[in-house]
Amino acid sequence: MDVTIRELRATDRDLWLGMYRQLWPEYTDAALLAEIERINKSSKRSAYVAEADGEAAGFVEYALRDYANGCNSQPVPFLEGVWVGEKFRSQGIAKALVQYLEAKARMAGFSEFGSDVELSNYSSQLMHERLGFEQTEKVIFYRKVLD
Repeated sequence: MDVTIRELRATDRDLWLGMYRQLWPEYTDAALLAEIERINKSSKRSAYVAEADGEAAGFVEYALRDYANGCNSQPVPFLEGVWVGEKFRSQGIAKALVQYLEAKARMAGFSEFGSDVELSNYSSQLMHERLGFEQTEKVIFYRKVLD
C-alpha cells in the first residue's frame, strides 16, 4: 500500500470534517468547523492527512505548545489528535503519521514530543506506548465557574 502524507488545507474542509466526525462524534459540525478554522489561522498548529489507495486513511494534528506536562524543554511540539479509518487500522498508518510529525520536529531542532490521553481511553494509551511514547504523569484537571 502506497501512503502519501500531506498538510490539510482550507480547501480540504469537507474531507477534514468527515474525519473529525468519526474521531469526535460528540461535537456538533459547527464546533468541529470552528476548530478547523482555528487550525487554518494558527501559526502554531497544523494537520496532516494520510492518503492510501486514493482515499483518506487518517489524519494527525500538531501544535507547538508553550509547555507540556512531563516535558523538560519549551516550547514543545505536541500531538493533538490522531485518527485512522477502520479499514486502514493495524497497517502502520498512525505510526507513519506520528513519525512524519517527529521528523518535522527534529528538523526544527526539537528534542521532545508531547502528547496526552484521557485516563479512560485505553486504546489510545496503548497506541502511544506502541509508538514509543512514555507515560510521565497522570493529571486530573478541575475548573470552577466564576460568577
